[in-house]
Amino acid sequence: MTEQDYPDPGDVPVLDWIETGRITVDPLYQRPLDEQRVMAIVKAFTWRSFGAVVVVPAGDGYHVTDGQHRLEAAKLHPKVTHVPAVIVQAENIAAEASVFVDINRNRKNVSALELFFAELAAEKPDAIATLKAAAGAGIRIPKFPGNFKANDTIAVGELQKLNLGYVETRVAEFLTTVAAGGFKPITANHLKAVEHLLTDREFAPHIMAEDLASTIRAVGTSMDKEARRFAATHGVTFWKGLASVWFQKCKKRRPPNQTASLRNSEPSANLSKVAAVMPGRTITPHAIPTQRNVTALVAGDPAPGRSALDQRRAS
Repeated sequence: MTEQDYPDPGDVPVLDWIETGRITVDPLYQRPLDEQRVMAIVKAFTWRSFGAVVVVPAGDGYHVTDGQHRLEAAKLHPKVTHVPAVIVQAENIAAEASVFVDINRNRKNVSALELFFAELAAEKPDAIATLKAAAGAGIRIPKFPGNFKANDTIAVGELQKLNLGYVETRVAEFLTTVAAGGFKPITANHLKAVEHLLTDREFAPHIMAEDLASTIRAVGTSMDKEARRFAATHGVTFWKGLASVWFQKCKKRRPPNQTASLRNSEPSANLSKVAAVMPGRTITPHAIPTQRNVTALVAGDPAPGRSALDQRRAS
């Protein structure tokens, strides 16, 4: 391009510090104020990341065309009275709105993935812990998404949520379970479905993480269509539909109270299971353990007057 091909940049803007009370918002073209966002800025207020607001002269003051949330946070901060500002000229409201449109049209918001890698570079503990948890389960977080490999994920928001909400061992259980599917990539829906099944009181008592992992490994993405149909029929999110169809396919285990009841009332039904873990021993129905004589079965029949635990310690 030659010099003639470039647009005229117009008047050079003025840089100044302006008293916060002299800057207002024109609601004709500005977005509604997000108070939660404002409070988040106030709580973490620092000049290093404040930047400068963009304003246009309006009567005896100014209208802010870019940075209204930062401006409002500055107004709430007791130690801030002035803000750095880029002052540009606008002949009327239409021109002001045009400045707002031009600034926001060409702006690219930072993605969650980009922010995550920035946090890693800044050595933020939460980001480092999230990366470690993912790597421990064989899950890779690619910096540049596309052409995904098995167990890649860019669902960093959900990963961080899990890491902040559960102890390390529990997070590892969730991630190794979902990693069994080898998804390309692992999505937030997969992570939410696994978390739901292993924590919800309706599902968790009936399944084990290893059984869910086997189910996910077996079905892969073949159940996605059925999950979407379930979600549409029942008016729920896709991840809940996915959790439902996975649960239907997963091996069920009796809740602990039912298992104890059956162990006490129907000992013969458990003979084969006990024999499988204790080869070489003859097991008869009367020898099936209850919750009170498990130690005796493992340690052998105690001598008269001695408990199985005493005998085990003596040996």
